[in-house]
Amino acid sequence: MIFETLKPNFIKAKSNHLKFSIVAVMYNSKIALFYLTSLFIGIRCSGKAIEFRWIEQKLDHFHTDSRTFKMRYMVKEDYFKPNGTIFFFMGGEGTILSPTTNVSHIMLTKSYINDLAQRYGGYLIHSEHRYYGESKPTKYLNVKSLKYLTVPQAMADVAALIRFLKGNTTHFGESKVFLVGGSYSGSMVPWFAKLYPNLIDLGWGSSAPFQFKTELRAFYSKALKLVLQVGGKKCHHQIVDGLKSLKYALNKHNTSKLIEMNICGFDHTKNEYVINLFERLTKVVGTLVQYGNIKEGCKDISKSSFTLFLKKQLNGNSTKCYDSVSSFKSLRDVHYITDSARLWLYQSCDELGNFQTSEYIPLDFWFDMCLDVFGNKFSNCYIDRRVKDTDRNFEDMENRDSFRRVFLTQPELDAWTSTKVRKHKRTYFLKGATHCEDLQASSENDKPSIKVLKRDIDIEVQKLQHKAHKH
Repeated sequence: MIFETLKPNFIKAKSNHLKFSIVAVMYNSKIALFYLTSLFIGIRCSGKAIEFRWIEQKLDHFHTDSRTFKMRYMVKEDYFKPNGTIFFFMGGEGTILSPTTNVSHIMLTKSYINDLAQRYGGYLIHSEHRYYGESKPTKYLNVKSLKYLTVPQAMADVAALIRFLKGNTTHFGESKVFLVGGSYSGSMVPWFAKLYPNLIDLGWGSSAPFQFKTELRAFYSKALKLVLQVGGKKCHHQIVDGLKSLKYALNKHNTSKLIEMNICGFDHTKNEYVINLFERLTKVVGTLVQYGNIKEGCKDISKSSFTLFLKKQLNGNSTKCYDSVSSFKSLRDVHYITDSARLWLYQSCDELGNFQTSEYIPLDFWFDMCLDVFGNKFSNCYIDRRVKDTDRNFEDMENRDSFRRVFLTQPELDAWTSTKVRKHKRTYFLKGATHCEDLQASSENDKPSIKVLKRDIDIEVQKLQHKAHKH
């Protein structure tokens, strides 16, 4: 039962003594009572182990501002024993409840942290990143509103939620916090440990980039090397030649391959449209690598052709043509929509960089897009400066005690390893593993490198449990 879908009428009464509110929700002529603290709304899903909850967060944690918003998170507490470890997964650039990937249910039911929580009586929680999903700090997504979409603000949200949990001393008085993230949110784990060392006892950043620079040309080079390594020479040749021949054909005003891929609404004489199309197509290759589908993808390519493979990836089974230009429209939409591309582009332009470039996608394409979508403030110099500021946050981490509490993983078959690897005693190179594969639930099919990682994490969690119950 998702809170927003009820569209209830509220009858609210406050208790002056207990600082609790009792809310009667009128829904289909029935009254349901919820006890609300001043900070969160907890909704129990009848018969389900997962619960949606909400916490009231400051819009701006760092300046005087009375405005607040409700941030969504999910919990699974059926394993929990008082003072058990809090297994906290930080949400990243997307909703925590996706109809296609069901992200939260995976992290709270089919993950290694779920295994650990079940084994040691832990508390599972997955927070939603501000601006994504249903955690909407502002009414619109214009540039003035998006200034609150920053990594420090998002980490301050997590810090506030941890403090709120720990404030319940009856249940969490001696509980230790194991903070976990994957990919983008994985990069936030050591950063969080640096800023809030007293709120994290153990961390795990899976498949996370720890180097931030404006241009990341090495990403697609690495992706193609992995295609060659895993998929073989023939597949690598088909992909490389397929992209080259398409570019050559468009330069000669030959659009037959576009027709074959069922791409419409496309003016091949406009350079920005051509580059945008190649950004879409190379992203298909990047996704193939990132999610461990190289062998399967190469098998499909060998059965038909790279062109038909791209058509299938872009359109699925739909008979409608693929409009590559429509992506520009969603980037300019200041309303909350299912597509979060505008949000992620803003974060990339304002803080994160790592713009993926290649012989088909120049850096100026991204610079122009930032300027066009978000305005004159986002000049090349501004973007360079902001990205350098972000990268500086990781410069001295190797020397910090809080950073030594964090496990970092670098999968072999992951193009994001083209960014800088932060080496310390808890950096694990996962041979044969793909992006975020180590977060999955334990299995007899786990790679040997992942088994070693999970064994070591288990040992550290046991230490946390021992410390908590010693008090």
